[in-house]
Amino acid sequence: MKCSICTNDIDVQSNGWEEGHCALPLSNGRCCTLCNDTEVVPMRMAFIQSGRSIPKEGLKEIIDSQRKARALAQVSLKHITREVNLIKKKGKLRRK
Repeated sequence: MKCSICTNDIDVQSNGWEEGHCALPLSNGRCCTLCNDTEVVPMRMAFIQSGRSIPKEGLKEIIDSQRKARALAQVSLKHITREVNLIKKKGKLRRK
């Protein structure tokens, strides 16, 4: 199994557990011990100290979905701008 944060193999615990650690709030998946100790636990502590609740969805997935939405919006805006410019060139769009 791969770590959802660093993508390295998840280490096997001394008790035989092979499923890693819960990677929330950084990612929805599972993580290795190194990422848990250096990334996940400090992030959880930061949320607790700030008085904020820990998100139910991983920040990594939230950021990825926002990037995709932003890219789609930019493509749509470029398409709309291109269409308006074409209409202007053809003289079909008149300013008031």
